[in-house]
Amino acid sequence: MAVLDELSGFEFEDVIEDVFRNLGYENVRQAEKTADEGRDVIIEDVVDGTRRAIVVECKHTGTVGRPVVQKLHSAIATFDFDGPKRGMVVTTGRFTSPAKEYADRLHQNADPHPIELLDGEDLREIADEIGLDLYNGRIEILCDETLRPYDPAADVDAAVTEAFRDIDNIEATDLPEPHSAVAFRPVVAVTADTNAVFETSVGVIHRINDRTRFVAHAERGQPQVVDEDVVTLVTDNLHATVDLDSEQFREVFDDVEENRFGQTQTEYKEWAVDRLQQHHTTTVTYTGDNNVTYNKTCEPNLSDISVRSIESVYLPEIQQTTEILEYSYPYEYYAAGPSRVTTEDGIHRCVHCETSGVDETYTYCPNCGAIACDNHIKTERLECEPVCIGCAVTERFALKTKYFYDEENLEAFREEYAEMPLHQKVMENKWLAGGSVVATLLLIVGLLVVTGII
Repeated sequence: MAVLDELSGFEFEDVIEDVFRNLGYENVRQAEKTADEGRDVIIEDVVDGTRRAIVVECKHTGTVGRPVVQKLHSAIATFDFDGPKRGMVVTTGRFTSPAKEYADRLHQNADPHPIELLDGEDLREIADEIGLDLYNGRIEILCDETLRPYDPAADVDAAVTEAFRDIDNIEATDLPEPHSAVAFRPVVAVTADTNAVFETSVGVIHRINDRTRFVAHAERGQPQVVDEDVVTLVTDNLHATVDLDSEQFREVFDDVEENRFGQTQTEYKEWAVDRLQQHHTTTVTYTGDNNVTYNKTCEPNLSDISVRSIESVYLPEIQQTTEILEYSYPYEYYAAGPSRVTTEDGIHRCVHCETSGVDETYTYCPNCGAIACDNHIKTERLECEPVCIGCAVTERFALKTKYFYDEENLEAFREEYAEMPLHQKVMENKWLAGGSVVATLLLIVGLLVVTGII
């Protein structure tokens, strides 16, 4: 069976870089392609507390002979690394007997720079382990880990209950249970280094030495970089993942949706490199030896960008909707155990205007279920409880508008008002009652006319 036939040598190195990254090695990067001195991929691991470097030679050929192994052994000796060093040759084909004998002898002689050989058969076994498609060199995203969709120490509705605590005139115990849905959204966390130096005849005019970490949604279509607060949520909780067990989560949520990774790991890596290349490209102004000002576009080469890790995980997106009388209140957020990033808050929002945000004051109207801001909430005259202007029945008494839950309340107050002595009727308009003598007299006269006394 032909494997990886369509890949060039450089593309094969890209695949092997991804392979070792998926196997859990650290600081996986490629050496410069222009003068690699026999070193194609550099990886590191920690054994018994000691960090060691592994210099990997990639050979996309039918057979690999002894000279390749010897050359790598010499390259390891000159490789600058403060710690133990060893080597590895990876090929899609096979090793000749002299090549195997040379590598075996290094191990038998306890050479300080031993070399391990991985042939095409070994590569196929590794491919099965990490999901590498040997026909096209692509590594499929194989992930069954998710950030926690809720805090196991609290109720799944804890976020909604907490949000309603800020609303006046409603108790958490009076809330109906919200409809809860979770969508497990695939994301990739990318860590990459960009190192580039740009020189002209006057010397170095620009230098890039940057480590970048970002998170992107990894569903179908172009990857979308998430906001910084979501980046923090994901990266701070990558160590605290759990198995994505849909059946288990269906016992907690009303609806469970699991989305698939839309592209391969190789494609996400290529996208990340292209994005960083564009991000770091800049125009630099400098003065030449002849005192003339020049503009130079400094664009890092692809080889200047090294993707250190691509970590795949599912990010739970929680959608909870609370139905109260005439209104629905959505509350949506990304979750990682007790931590979350809110994406939609329909609880801290007036139903009658655009007022929103947790810094505002909101009051619950028990008459219709509305949550309203101070400009749209009144006090019901008969019950002396909050009522919103959207559902209230109104009528003017003592030249002032009064608010009622319904016609029945209004009628009850009409009867009560009719029995009031004149001075109490005046008190229904406190502004006039506490105002000038003339205003008060005018109000009294108006009331006498209305009641038919004069």
